[in-house]
Amino acid sequence: MAVTLAEPTVLAAAKDTLYPDIDTSPDQYAVTETQFTQSTWGGWTIPQALRDRLAPYNTLRLSAGEPDLLGVGMPATEVLNADAATTPVTVIEAKGHNADPAAADVARGINQAHAHLPEVNLGYVAAPTPSVTDTARAQARNLNVGVIAVDDSESARIVEPARVTGAGEFSTTIDAVRLQASTHQLTDGSFPVNHPKNYLGYALALAADGDTDAVYAENVINAISGGRRGAILLNLVDDQPNGDSLTHLGAEVVRFARDQHGSVTAALAEFDTWTGSRTRFTELALRWAQLARSVAIQYEPTRLIITALERLHGNGVSEPTLADVALEATRINQPLAVEVFFTQHRRDAVLTADGEIAESELADPTVYKSGIHFQFKYQLYHLGILTTGGTDDKDAVLSNTWRLEHAIGLSR
Repeated sequence: MAVTLAEPTVLAAAKDTLYPDIDTSPDQYAVTETQFTQSTWGGWTIPQALRDRLAPYNTLRLSAGEPDLLGVGMPATEVLNADAATTPVTVIEAKGHNADPAAADVARGINQAHAHLPEVNLGYVAAPTPSVTDTARAQARNLNVGVIAVDDSESARIVEPARVTGAGEFSTTIDAVRLQASTHQLTDGSFPVNHPKNYLGYALALAADGDTDAVYAENVINAISGGRRGAILLNLVDDQPNGDSLTHLGAEVVRFARDQHGSVTAALAEFDTWTGSRTRFTELALRWAQLARSVAIQYEPTRLIITALERLHGNGVSEPTLADVALEATRINQPLAVEVFFTQHRRDAVLTADGEIAESELADPTVYKSGIHFQFKYQLYHLGILTTGGTDDKDAVLSNTWRLEHAIGLSR
């Protein structure tokens, strides 16, 4: 009998059912566990097109085990108690069968999904339709687990809606996925422009009189969407359906501007004089650079990189490369490091099916996000954190040094 509803097929159909517009939705993101990076499943060769549907991949480790998929954002299906969460974390456990779709172990999948509910908001089991019995559906309802019945590789439907439940302290894995969910449609996890003043300037433009876009373009840069995205990433601006607003951190930037320059308008006029300057921000406007640094240090990827570099310094690595930093970062927080450093389409090369890092792949410059070694590295240079700026030359990526301006010798 031909293999039609093996577990990878079931999972891909379930993902497409819950998140049909994930490639264009700014508030949804889903990651598949690294076991699905393998090329075969029970002797069946997984088609490349199916593996592409399951991408991106990451190491998923929760207290109750390894879920097949984690997603962030409200699914495009009926959800019970939906008002209890705006961007819920969802887990999917898929059950399939290479030979007999009716033989999939749905009950086990329901129990696995239910075991994850203390750490997530929504749990689903996905299985071939012939295996979804009335008994299984009743079990799922009693445990607040949704059921996705998969008819074929392209067709699935919700037969039992999931219920939003409360989640306690999010794990390291979920924090990483939530971070990427908030950024992946904005910048694919990296920064769109490379100077800190461009993010600070968007907060000022938002507070200024007049049209924000016009004020920003006139006084900061013409790349309005890039500045806005950076301001959102650094939590200066809150992106809401009814329009942007300043966060508490963004409001502090405005207060600082008024203290330093007398008014937001005067501060923006000063920003205008910096346009096009190649001078390091710490030399161009030290106090503004210090403010920008205090903002950037609250961004988790900044702290991850600094911690990795401190550890490398402590181990005697005086001229760290991107590969050194990426590998050390995975030792500190692998889920977050994978989201920060590696492109989505090369994750199956960087991660083994067991969730380990394939270290030999780190010598391939194409596995890295350009934003990490270009725009973001330049930002860290302008802030006085790194000694050198970034590069967008893939031939130079692996030789470009990453070194802290002032290492303090933190121990492991």
